[in-house]
Amino acid sequence: MSIKYAHKIRHILSPKGHEIAFYEYLIDKSYPNIFILGGFHGDEIEGEYAVLQFMKELETKENIQSLYNIYFLPCLNPDGKENCSRFNINKVDLNRNYPTQNFKNKTQTLGYESVTCEAPASEKETRFMISLVEEYHPQAIVSIHSDLHLIDYDGPAQKLAQLFADKTGYRIVESVGYETPGSFGTWAGIERKIPVITLETWRGKTDEDLEKIWQEIRPAFYAMLSFQL
Repeated sequence: MSIKYAHKIRHILSPKGHEIAFYEYLIDKSYPNIFILGGFHGDEIEGEYAVLQFMKELETKENIQSLYNIYFLPCLNPDGKENCSRFNINKVDLNRNYPTQNFKNKTQTLGYESVTCEAPASEKETRFMISLVEEYHPQAIVSIHSDLHLIDYDGPAQKLAQLFADKTGYRIVESVGYETPGSFGTWAGIERKIPVITLETWRGKTDEDLEKIWQEIRPAFYAMLSFQL
């Protein structure tokens, strides 16, 4: 993909040698930053597709109207994606690996009786994400997942969650109904007070599904660019 306006500013190689890239769409250095993230879980490809589609669309716009600089990370877990696995190559759930007060080294989640969380921030991918948040200080974060078809939020994100609900028709929940120790939302949203939206789409099985999902959530992302956080 040719990037004219969004520039790759940071990257690392995954444990298996796949690139994990972080892009900057700079509007004005004085503006606050927002993050749009995909691909925490390798079997949830909807987020990466949506992030890349948004980036491609912005490539065609000469004068995007935005109150924020936009930072994109399409896929945090390329090793899991290669294996069509929720987990990374070390069999760790990257959304349970953050150094939170409620961290556990094992937990459960929907569809799994046992999920390995290893030690806090044990994984290279987790440490990379932590470094990005600490360096670029996002004012809000949207992390795209799939399967639950809802909007979950952490930290002071209720108004932003309502915007996403209004634009997508998704319902808002404050809890997904099971414990999420060591989650990114807990680490960034609850403990660091950054508004974090977890946008859970439905599970796409075909290219047509992925495009339908993107068109469904697309208005919320454009609305966010002019939304006063």
